[in-house]
Amino acid sequence: MTFAQSMALLADESMMREGETPETLPNALNETPNYAIARDAFLLKLPSGLHFYYRQGKGVTVSYPDDVSHLEVSLFLNGSVYGAIAWINGLVPLHASGVAHRGQVHAFTGHSGAGKSTLAAALGKRDLPLLADDVMVLDLSDPDVVMCLPGHKQLKLWRDALEMTGYEAAGQVREDMDKYYIAPDSGFNAEPTPLSHLYFLEDGAKENIAFSPVTGAQRFNFVRTSFYRSQFCAAIADSRDMFATVARIAQQVTITRFDRPRRKEVFDQGVNAMAARITGG
Repeated sequence: MTFAQSMALLADESMMREGETPETLPNALNETPNYAIARDAFLLKLPSGLHFYYRQGKGVTVSYPDDVSHLEVSLFLNGSVYGAIAWINGLVPLHASGVAHRGQVHAFTGHSGAGKSTLAAALGKRDLPLLADDVMVLDLSDPDVVMCLPGHKQLKLWRDALEMTGYEAAGQVREDMDKYYIAPDSGFNAEPTPLSHLYFLEDGAKENIAFSPVTGAQRFNFVRTSFYRSQFCAAIADSRDMFATVARIAQQVTITRFDRPRRKEVFDQGVNAMAARITGG
């Protein structure tokens, strides 16, 4: 399968229609009160009554009560459901945002709230187009390259991140969240592009901005923790295959810690340092 075919597969498998969704998932390999996953199917049941059912080759079926908004439907379709579809179809989603420069992707990962989307948005004001926000899907079908497939064309930012980056909100993510969609100023990288660097965002620095290489066994651990919804992969993947996937990414991608203060008054210094790192400026 070519990278273009992988993109088309993701788009086709993510197509959604309204209909009846099952209460349980036969042959589930992992089941919790909120989700169940099998090798070819995924069921997500949220407390709001919003339910998604994905069957490989059949796309996504959604059901929800009248008081659930289309914003909530879109949020979960493009998040957990999208991640499950990627895993089931042999792709590798990372919990990462990334930008493209000269045919390479520089991706940012870290704990929730580490500033992945905010950094990618700020770099969009420095001529670095977005490749993906929050969920970055990798295609490993070519043994010589770790390929990133283009993701969603918008970023999601909390209100304080809007203020720091200078963007105007394009729409609210969900009615009960002070979080908003924005379109990056430098546009969107729409072609599959190799992953060159993976940066782990940290905020322990008091004053100084620091880049430090990740070496040895830490590389393996850092890659494993960057997986998006790793519990889905753990349920359906052979442990040896999962180990080989992590090891390959750790070997083929440059991995770096990026530690910077998160204070608003020094935010631009950190963004400029990352922009210079990416562009060689």
